[in-house]
Amino acid sequence: MPQIIIVGAGLAGLASALSLRRAGHKVQVFEASQLGFRDTEGTIAQIGPKVNDILKRWGVDAAVARPVLIKAVSEFDHDGAPGATEEAPKPPGWCYYQRSRLHEALLNSATAPTGSGHPVEIISGMKISAIDPEAGLVISQEGQAYHGDAIIGADGWHSISRKTLPLNDTTIPAPAKVTIHLNVDISGHEQNQIVQRFRLQPERYEKWCGANIELKLYSVEPGTILVDTVLPVGSTSGKSSYMFGYTNLAELDICEEYLKDELLKVFGSANSPLKELLDAAEYRDIQFWFYPNLPHVQEWAFRRLVLIGDAAHPFLPCEPPGTSQSITGADALAEALRSDVEMDHIPEHLAAWVIPRKERVKTIQGMERNDWPST
Repeated sequence: MPQIIIVGAGLAGLASALSLRRAGHKVQVFEASQLGFRDTEGTIAQIGPKVNDILKRWGVDAAVARPVLIKAVSEFDHDGAPGATEEAPKPPGWCYYQRSRLHEALLNSATAPTGSGHPVEIISGMKISAIDPEAGLVISQEGQAYHGDAIIGADGWHSISRKTLPLNDTTIPAPAKVTIHLNVDISGHEQNQIVQRFRLQPERYEKWCGANIELKLYSVEPGTILVDTVLPVGSTSGKSSYMFGYTNLAELDICEEYLKDELLKVFGSANSPLKELLDAAEYRDIQFWFYPNLPHVQEWAFRRLVLIGDAAHPFLPCEPPGTSQSITGADALAEALRSDVEMDHIPEHLAAWVIPRKERVKTIQGMERNDWPST
């Protein structure tokens, strides 16, 4: 039975762990964080019907994941005037998930003592300093070496795994966007128009559009409204409402208070029900992340190492296909790497998995950004 090591316990890592467990492998997952709520929360994940079918087939508990079916998308302008209502994405069956809940559901399924295969072992607080794809070794920062017959690099944007592959450009450019996620407690705001709309129609998704900025509102739990948005990071004078001047990342003096004020400048008109909710957002419930436009990853596999998720194909949080591609990639990986594969043939199986996956992601990212090079 092959021993699989997965570096990273985000959505891509846990999806890979669960899929490979079900395929009969013994799986260890090394994760640098402690997997607390702040480590697993993030922007809402939007997942289509085919990927939802994969989660059902894997036995992921919907009561924990709490998918919300998208029936329509209602639009409003910056002060709350209603605009058009879009139909749900096609084909029908698209859902949105609070990222921490989807993470919890995958983690529970991967480590459950019952079910197909051997429970996945999660080792948190394990920081990796190096990977040897030839020998199948993962080296911790303390110098401890761990052997895997295959190593899955699922360590995201700041991937150690990606740097191991010699042809990849691992230069991190200046940040291009800042993604903001707010978790707003709506208790005490029962008369707010937005709260009333979500109470009457829990399966709801709203877009609020200001100048060059769009807020997306969701609700997974009755007592909370979730807000996501993305702001550009620009090399400007810093006087624009949502363009931040910088010369390097250390000079980006941005905090939760500043970002909340920036959102209120656009969506805080006196007559807007959104102002009340933004005012109610506690600073501790605001998270933000800087994202650069990373170079496309040219090499996904070498010997016993293969990349998956954002380590292989970085999607910005505002690009909905990211989570779906991680899950479909994990499902296909288990098909390519069956438990009866001979140890000496693992590298060629990993390389064979890459070819169709890379073409698929190339097409999808091209549609999202229209910037994949033609050569």
